[in-house]
Amino acid sequence: MDAGKAIEALEDKILQAINESHLHPAVCRLVMLNINHVLLDKEREMAAAAEKDGAADG
Repeated sequence: MDAGKAIEALEDKILQAINESHLHPAVCRLVMLNINHVLLDKEREMAAAAEKDGAADG
C-alpha cells in the first residue's frame, strides 16, 4: 500500500470512529488536539534520540 492510500484509509477510519462515538464535536476536537500533541511530543522525542545517537557516533 502506498503512503497516499494508507493516509486516506487512516483518515476514513478516524472519521468513522468519530461519527460512531456520538460525542459532541467540541469533545472530538479536544481529543484530536490531544492526539496531535502526543504525536508531536513523540516526534520531538525521536528526533532528540536520533540526534543524541548521531552525536555519540561522531
